[in-house]
Amino acid sequence: MDVVIENKVKVKKSRRTLLRKEGKSNVTYRGIENKNVKYMKDLYVTLIDLKWRWALLILFLGFFLTQLMFSVVYYLLSYFNGDLDHVGDSKFQPCISNLHSYWDALLFSMETQSTVGYGTIYPNAECGGTVPVVYLQIIFGVMLETILLGFIFVKIARPKHRRHTIMFSRNACICLEDQQLTLQLRVGDIRNSHLIDCHVYGALVNRYVNQEKHVYPLFQHELEFEAQGMRDKLYLIWPMVLSHKITAASPLYTLTPDDLQRDTFELIIILEGTIESTGEMVQARTSFTSRDILWGQRLVQLEEYDEKSDKWFINFVRFHEVEMSETPLCSAKELSENPRRSPGYDDEGGRLTRTSLYIN
Repeated sequence: MDVVIENKVKVKKSRRTLLRKEGKSNVTYRGIENKNVKYMKDLYVTLIDLKWRWALLILFLGFFLTQLMFSVVYYLLSYFNGDLDHVGDSKFQPCISNLHSYWDALLFSMETQSTVGYGTIYPNAECGGTVPVVYLQIIFGVMLETILLGFIFVKIARPKHRRHTIMFSRNACICLEDQQLTLQLRVGDIRNSHLIDCHVYGALVNRYVNQEKHVYPLFQHELEFEAQGMRDKLYLIWPMVLSHKITAASPLYTLTPDDLQRDTFELIIILEGTIESTGEMVQARTSFTSRDILWGQRLVQLEEYDEKSDKWFINFVRFHEVEMSETPLCSAKELSENPRRSPGYDDEGGRLTRTSLYIN
């Protein structure tokens, strides 16, 4: 379905992004043979990747079903030994003392597996079957507790949750930086314990047709970003503006302002670093569609120095704010071929008219 906008540029209806703003994937798989079998062979990771409702269900069912199974064994031991027929008989030696019903057997099973041991119901070692059954349940219970509680702990402590405290700007901007068209976005860490050995890279995903007319609907182009003079390395003690110089080697070299209205590509940003407190690797991701990129604007300054407190303050209220910037309304290729299109020149060498060649 085509939609006509005011400037007469036809654009297709917005498509779903490959990656959501918070970094979750929008890609699903179909037609995988024996998918469940493959997942079961990698059981540990499968358990960790489960949603929390299923993980908690497995935790509770794992303990309950094993306690239920051993309670049936205890009840059958008492039943075949005649314990239930000699309730209150002080001369009779039961397999499990004070076990009068199945519910007593279930309670005894819970006490044994959890090693609570209230003492009201207890086994008789003279009965041949009780000792090995109690031993098996304790060993099985320890193994089950180690596995279930272990994967729950790992699920809670996964380093990927650290990405929730990494912020990316809502929009990316294209503006002039040192007389060169530059794509910019902002990233910040709201924690006081910052990531170490942190670096960033990007990928531009769009439709690509090679010389043999073969179509790649989701072709990835590498985008190199630099954090000021640190190249791709980041020291995130305060929010940083990441820049991609749009040179002849950039896939954005021929991009014009009109192209941003056509929703033809998606920009994926990936930040990786090591958590200072645990030493684990974490990855934070975000996505920008072509409509999320603002031409002729730049991100506002956040850093403020307070002489009274003798500290630098970072105003996160303005984290997503942008401001107008003089930027030519042409691609980087056109600008390199005709430098007089940059702010300060026209075809006669005079000042530009602000309404025609650049945004202000």
